Amino acid sequence: MIKHRALLLLGVCATILPLVKGAENLRINPKLDYSSDSQDGPLITGDRMQDGPARGKPNYILMYGEG
Repeated sequence: MIKHRALLLLGVCATILPLVKGAENLRINPKLDYSSDSQDGPLITGDRMQDGPARGKPNYILMYGEG
């Protein structure tokens, strides 16, 4: 059962991932205030942020947290 689910997930990922595009024009939010713990909006902004990896280009994974 678990093997079948893993194969299904792998098949879905192999089908969907080539169809999506990666984010471009990434930049750090210039309005960040490092002297306070306030909500200043998203830390990283850019174009097509909701898209996934791009085929044929280096794909970087950026992980960050907000406190």
